[in-house]
Amino acid sequence: MLAGDRSRRRALFCLLLCLVALPASWLIFSELDRLWPEIATLEGPTFMAATTLLGAAMALGPLAAAIGFLLAVWFGVDSVYQPRRHPSPALDRFIVGAGLFVWFAPAATAAAMAIQAVLRGRIHFVRPPRDYLLATDPIAFWQGVGFWLIMGALFAFLAWRYWRPRLIPNAASED
Repeated sequence: MLAGDRSRRRALFCLLLCLVALPASWLIFSELDRLWPEIATLEGPTFMAATTLLGAAMALGPLAAAIGFLLAVWFGVDSVYQPRRHPSPALDRFIVGAGLFVWFAPAATAAAMAIQAVLRGRIHFVRPPRDYLLATDPIAFWQGVGFWLIMGALFAFLAWRYWRPRLIPNAASED
């Protein structure tokens, strides 16, 4: 089996893991108001076992979905740039497009947050809950905008370092 075929199978397995874990997690969280009263009536070791299983399912389900998705993208992109038995140019273009979107989305989001803050004259942070207004606290406002620009540059740099040898193969050999 060629390396590209192996990566494509890994990507498919990870995507299936994501597609199974995501609805299962959603089901657990949506039925929590029904599940918890039944568990709360238990006592002793059965209560401990049930709460441990519920907590593990609530923690591991979303984690498995997120990791499965990211690994599916990772292995999928790798499969495009490795030799395979059966070429699939349409699927390869879709995988590369999805990979570019996933890799550069954090950078675009950070840049959008900075642009939105400048246009509104207000920047909001969730934790700790803070709002900085350009009119009343310009130093903190520009520090917040700078934070989003620095984070966007970091995310863009990391995405570019990953994609550069794939998109421009000759440039990678120059380094």
